[in-house]
Amino acid sequence: MAEKKKNAKMANRNVGVEVIKDDGDKYVVLRNGAKVYGGRGVVLAEAVRLATSLQEGAGIAKIEGDSWTPGKVDDAGEFVAFQAA
Repeated sequence: MAEKKKNAKMANRNVGVEVIKDDGDKYVVLRNGAKVYGGRGVVLAEAVRLATSLQEGAGIAKIEGDSWTPGKVDDAGEFVAFQAA
């Protein structure tokens, strides 16, 4: 009698992947204070992906009306605006 093969276990593809929460707001990618990508805005996870794929010095900003607020993503995966100096 032939042995029955077991199905291979699939690796968990989400191991080590940061979870960035979609808060419903739109974001742009900045470099040296100028918008370099985002058009009318993208979701937070996409903005982070784009900023990290650009050259050093790229960051993200939240769109607020006709302006934007620069910030970063914290350890909880949420946008945090930079404090004014």
